[in-house]
Amino acid sequence: MKKLIFLLAVPQLAHAGGLAVGEQNAVSAGTAGAGAARDDDPGAAWHDPAALADGGGWRVGFSLVGAHPSVQTTSAAGTTDSASAWQTPPHLDASYAQGNFVAGLAVGVPFGGGITWPQTWPGSTEAVQTQLMDIRSAPFVGYRIGKLRVAAGMHVDAARLQISRNLDFIDTLGDVKLDMAGHGYGVDASAYFPASDDVSLALTYRSRTKINFSGNANFTAPDAFSEKTPDQHASTSMTMPDQLVLGAAWHRGSIRALGEVEYTRWSVDPETTVHFEMPQTPDAVQVNGWKNTFTVRGGGEWRRDELTVRGGAYYDPSPVPTAHLTPSSPDSMRIGVTAGASYRLAPAWSADAFAEYMKLLSRDTTSTDTMPASFGGSAVVVGAGVRWMPR
Repeated sequence: MKKLIFLLAVPQLAHAGGLAVGEQNAVSAGTAGAGAARDDDPGAAWHDPAALADGGGWRVGFSLVGAHPSVQTTSAAGTTDSASAWQTPPHLDASYAQGNFVAGLAVGVPFGGGITWPQTWPGSTEAVQTQLMDIRSAPFVGYRIGKLRVAAGMHVDAARLQISRNLDFIDTLGDVKLDMAGHGYGVDASAYFPASDDVSLALTYRSRTKINFSGNANFTAPDAFSEKTPDQHASTSMTMPDQLVLGAAWHRGSIRALGEVEYTRWSVDPETTVHFEMPQTPDAVQVNGWKNTFTVRGGGEWRRDELTVRGGAYYDPSPVPTAHLTPSSPDSMRIGVTAGASYRLAPAWSADAFAEYMKLLSRDTTSTDTMPASFGGSAVVVGAGVRWMPR
């Protein structure tokens, strides 16, 4: 009986590997997220704060991004489409630079998103919904030493994790729903170097962040199983990975090209365990097995009078091996193309917009703990923002 209850109670956990967010403001998103080597945008407060130590005064930017993923799974039972809704994480960047000093704050969503499947789809006993939202606030200070600019700060993550799936009680279905929140802390450092009038280099480090989640686990079960699956408190932890970004920019006249490579150390979170308060409900353990990844982003822009147009592309490999691919996280290699534009409305005000198409390349799971299936799909991302730079 205990083994049976263990199989019924264990929820599939969120694979954070597929939830890294590259679109942090409407300017850099137009060039596929490449923004580390840009020093004329408030969004540098997120991408590379050191770039803002140029005596440029106030820079404030706000962006709203909307993402709509569409994922399909194909198995012996047929093809099922996800039921995911639009997600709209906000992004705020603000800084003030005077002389050699700069201070500021960036607020964004480094990790977020999820998947929702139909309530009655063939894999509903493995996953119905997995949702993670991690909002990060990152204050910083910086200083210019000759041509070199450096900055350091910390970040505070506040996150919410929601998981639900059906439970198979042989002759009837129940369900389990987890709703947990938590927070964690980390440190950041960055450097920016204008190597020449045309070339700039940037380096940014964001440390790992361990987030301790706690909340409620609610079960729906037949009377015969209710004593084994009572509603109760649950807790878990997830470690958001270290990230190291190397960026470069080249500009001449009205043309600028940007590129960057982002290293993400997903292997820092080898295992995830959900602890249940009641001893009769066994803990749920998931071996992650994530791999470290290199993401490549690049783009360019052309400016004429008050108008700037942008374009870009990126390659973002999946950190999740096929042996750990599950319906709760149908993670795939992501390839995307972007387009964007800005228009200066007044000397201090600019409006920005972008659009992105992301392809999720199809993958077959080799896991023995889930149903045989292939996963793939696409996503559409759009966003708009406004910037205020009085100088």
